[in-house]
Amino acid sequence: MNYKTEKQMYGDVSRWLYTLLTSKLLNTHIDVRDTHASSLNEYIKRHGLQYYFKDNLWQTYDIRVDLTAFIKSDKNTGLAFVECKIIPISLLHLSQLLGYSRVALPLFSYLISSANIGKAIKSLIMRYDRTDILEYYWEKGKFPRRIIIAKWDINSKNIDSTTVLPPGTSGSLR
Repeated sequence: MNYKTEKQMYGDVSRWLYTLLTSKLLNTHIDVRDTHASSLNEYIKRHGLQYYFKDNLWQTYDIRVDLTAFIKSDKNTGLAFVECKIIPISLLHLSQLLGYSRVALPLFSYLISSANIGKAIKSLIMRYDRTDILEYYWEKGKFPRRIIIAKWDINSKNIDSTTVLPPGTSGSLR
């Protein structure tokens, strides 16, 4: 069964993201939400989620992300983003999520499609080694945070590990 709309993916992808985050971030509260219908700052305010943030920078998040995971532990607070597509992932889709990720600096950012990954993105990353187009945050002494791109496997309700970009990334958390 193929998804007819992106929204049909949200339930499956939310469960996958929750499982991924809770398995990697022990002793951490994870709350995955469908945030596509309003700007993220409005969603945070309307649902009283300000306690996930150390400052008021969230008020500037005038972005519309499909799925947002709110992450909180004694040591860490942050977000994870997922943009879902039912058509091949294009540079336009990547640019959209790259912009969102530059604004809110999520801990993790995923761009997945139930269709496939477009030729232009594959070529840029695989043939021309332009993994820099996936980077959105550079902390001194750490690897840059980058968007993970993958095809969604409808049957397994998981990302297809053979399609994950950049190469060498498992699609799991770094």
